[in-house]
Amino acid sequence: MLQMLADRGALSPFSPVPPTLSQPRANTLAGPLLPPRTVVFLEGLARSPQYRVVDGCVATAQTLADGRRQIIDLVGPGRLIGLGFGDHNRYSAETLGFTRLEAVHETMAEGERETALGEMLARSQALVMLLGRKTAPERVASAVLDLAAQFGRPARSKRRGAVTFHLYPTRGDLADWLGLTVETVSRCFTRLKKAGLIDIQHGDLITLLEPQQLAGVAAGDRSLSH
Repeated sequence: MLQMLADRGALSPFSPVPPTLSQPRANTLAGPLLPPRTVVFLEGLARSPQYRVVDGCVATAQTLADGRRQIIDLVGPGRLIGLGFGDHNRYSAETLGFTRLEAVHETMAEGERETALGEMLARSQALVMLLGRKTAPERVASAVLDLAAQFGRPARSKRRGAVTFHLYPTRGDLADWLGLTVETVSRCFTRLKKAGLIDIQHGDLITLLEPQQLAGVAAGDRSLSH
């Protein structure tokens, strides 16, 4: 279901993690459980080792001199951070929830680095399209679908296809990812909930009630009433 939604034009090709990236390998070293808002590495400093996210969520971001931040990606289990070229980090990485990482040695499985770099490029291109052309509701719907694909599990609901996930990013994090204000992100969540497409419990537990219709909003095929 989630793969089909990604194909329909969410933050496409934001989609479930490829099998080649989802399984820890023998050439890794598991690390401790990191609390939320732990800085893994900083932009501009000497290149960090590469890590795989085992549990939790990591935000990668670049920051302007005046403190304005653009979140580049929200990275879930099975995916890699620290990829890149050159001697310095091109971005910073910070945990958004209790997160466990494992260090990945240079001797990764054949093709794994290329696959991860290809996914990173595809997601960056999708983010450019989102920031340049999508409306605010389309952006938030796309983000919800992407996060459900990375963190979702079947909901405790009789509704067919319902998916639930923990919302690691705050409204401020989402605003910095989607190029919106916090107020606009909150309004879009309210509109999606009023439209019966999602449910929100305790502020950080999201359930997709109508994934196909939500994908239609993300793709610009379906509008939301005000």
